[in-house]
Amino acid sequence: MRVAKRVGWVLLILLGALVITLVVFLYLLTPDYDGETTLPDLSNEVEVYYDTYGIPHIYALNEKDGFKVLGYVHAQDRLWQMELLRRIGKGGLSEVFGRELLNTDKFFLALGIDDASTENISKLDTTESSVQLSLAYLDGINEFIREGPTPIEFYLTGIDKELFALKDIYNTLGYMAFSFAMAHKTDPLLTKIKDRLGPDYLKDLSITSDTSTVWIKNYRPKTYDSLYTDATTGVLKSLQKLAIPLFEG
Repeated sequence: MRVAKRVGWVLLILLGALVITLVVFLYLLTPDYDGETTLPDLSNEVEVYYDTYGIPHIYALNEKDGFKVLGYVHAQDRLWQMELLRRIGKGGLSEVFGRELLNTDKFFLALGIDDASTENISKLDTTESSVQLSLAYLDGINEFIREGPTPIEFYLTGIDKELFALKDIYNTLGYMAFSFAMAHKTDPLLTKIKDRLGPDYLKDLSITSDTSTVWIKNYRPKTYDSLYTDATTGVLKSLQKLAIPLFEG
C-alpha cells in the first residue's frame, strides 16, 4: 500500500513539473505587446499601439519604417500561418504533414504559381517604391525570425524557421488569387446539375453563363472529363486536405 502511495506521489510530482514546464514554455512564446524592441536600420522611432482586440496600430514617420515594423508584428502574431501560406503555392505542405498532402502539392505545382513567381521577380525593378517597401516588410519578418521566440508549431512539426523572401510574397498572393476564384467550385457543380438533371434546372437557377465544355488547348485528357473523372475529383480532394481554410471572395 505504501509503495502504491509513493508511486502516486511520484507521478503527481512529475505531472506537476510537466504542467509548470508547459506553462512557462507557452508564456515565453506569447507575443510581447509591452515594452520596447530595437530593430536595426530604422530611421526613426516607431510606436505600436495594440487595441482591446489585439490589433496593432503602427505610427511611423515614414512608410519604410512602418512596413518594417508591420513585418515584425505580423510575424510575431502569425508566423506559423504565414509559413503554411507560403508553402501552398510552391507545393511544400507534404514536407510538414507527410504523404497525405502530396497530391495537394502536385495540384498547386501544376497551377504554375511558383514558376510565375520566379518569372515575375526576375522582371522586377528593385528601385521601385513598392519593391522597396516589400523588402522593408520582409526585413521586419526576418528580424523576428532571427531574434524572436519560435512558435510552438515549429517544435511540434520538427521543421526549422527559414527567412522569408520576395518569392514567398508572390507565392502567397498567387494562392490567394486562386482561392478567391469561386469557379473551381461552382463550375463543377453546375456541370453535375446539367449532366444529371438537364439544362432546365440551370434555367430555374437563373444561370446565364455558358455551361458548354471549353477545353484548355494544352490539356489532352485520356477520356472525356466530367465531375466523375479524376480531374475534377482530384481538385476537390486536394482543396479538402489543405492545412488551412481557403480564403473566399
